[in-house]
Amino acid sequence: MSSETSPKPRRLLRILGALTVITAVLAGVLYFSLYRSDRRVDDSVRAAVTDTASQGAIALLSYRPDTVENDVGSARNRLTGEFLDYYTKFTTDVVIPAAKESQVATQAAVAASGPVEVQADTARVLLFVNQTTTSAAKPDPATTATSIDVTLTKSGDNWLISGFDPVQPHE
Repeated sequence: MSSETSPKPRRLLRILGALTVITAVLAGVLYFSLYRSDRRVDDSVRAAVTDTASQGAIALLSYRPDTVENDVGSARNRLTGEFLDYYTKFTTDVVIPAAKESQVATQAAVAASGPVEVQADTARVLLFVNQTTTSAAKPDPATTATSIDVTLTKSGDNWLISGFDPVQPHE
């Protein structure tokens, strides 16, 4: 009689043991994927990446003919990776000559901004930017509104812009 009842408690103990192991594994996975303190992002990080993206956009999109080399040089200090290479070539080949020859001046202002995705070492911020442009041929200011998806990469203690993509409106 005792031999008939003993398999049930053993089976129950095995099931409880298996559930305990599964629960421990699940807790570990959640900790390492969601709650690790070295991967946690708080509101101050979100504010920092949003400010960095906003100030960077203003630097990238604002220049005057008489200071364009310095303006572009200062903006380059905020960039990294392939985007730095692209920006350097584009400003050397297009922006600096146009600013000097046609007296092009631009001034950007961020109308609104917000973080889209923020992780420990990468972030994306959406910016709504108004840019006012004048030139010798068109001295009356022309203002354009653009939405920009800015990608940032952490380098040491600093966030640098690694992507700067205008958002195309959906039709």
